[in-house]
Amino acid sequence: MKGVIAMQISTWALEEKLSNCVHLHTQEEKICHILHVLDELAFCDAISFFRYSPIGYVGEGIAGLQDGQLQSLSYIRDDLRSLPIVKNAVEKRKTTFHEGREIITLMSSRYHRSVPLKALLVIPIVVNNMTIAYICCEFIKKLNHFKDNELEQFTLFGRLIGELFIQPQTIAHPKLSPRENQVLRALANGLSTKELTNLLSLSEATVKQYIKSVLVKLGAKNRTHAVSIYLGQNL
Repeated sequence: MKGVIAMQISTWALEEKLSNCVHLHTQEEKICHILHVLDELAFCDAISFFRYSPIGYVGEGIAGLQDGQLQSLSYIRDDLRSLPIVKNAVEKRKTTFHEGREIITLMSSRYHRSVPLKALLVIPIVVNNMTIAYICCEFIKKLNHFKDNELEQFTLFGRLIGELFIQPQTIAHPKLSPRENQVLRALANGLSTKELTNLLSLSEATVKQYIKSVLVKLGAKNRTHAVSIYLGQNL
């Protein structure tokens, strides 16, 4: 029956549904597969995938799925400060669900339609405790309600998706030298400057110089932004 969702699917089953992504050639194919996996659960009316950058709270549309039809969302670029519902999920790295008046008061006009949006489920895509993307599930005709453990299952789903996007991270960023890529990969794995000095057998000053070089070459404002660029380079 429609409305039976991810919380009734085991972690193993979720991993199985996503496993085919590993063999897909492009990130676009992976994203489309993820959208279809969610669509198979038949719990909402429309699903959209967005890239996220913590600098400026920018959400950029990639692809959407509604009534079985895929569409590009590349024309969408949101400042999440105008979308508190989405910003809350992204910052807390937890799936959130909102309905009723919250949709009217806490969402921009882009989500206001001739047929009112009944509710919105936001699933953050998390890698190494950092949100790099998010999925919006829109409820237009149907409406499901979710218990805390069900939302936690969607949060897990988002982390499983995140793992798919870091699997190819042995691929170097083209703007960086081999050593700079090594430093950035270590930062993406959560290592501190001190841990990097031990790992790479370099002085702290040299490590800091590499990090500074990485920031300049990627046009990043800080380490978090650089890691976000690195993890999201193929999204």
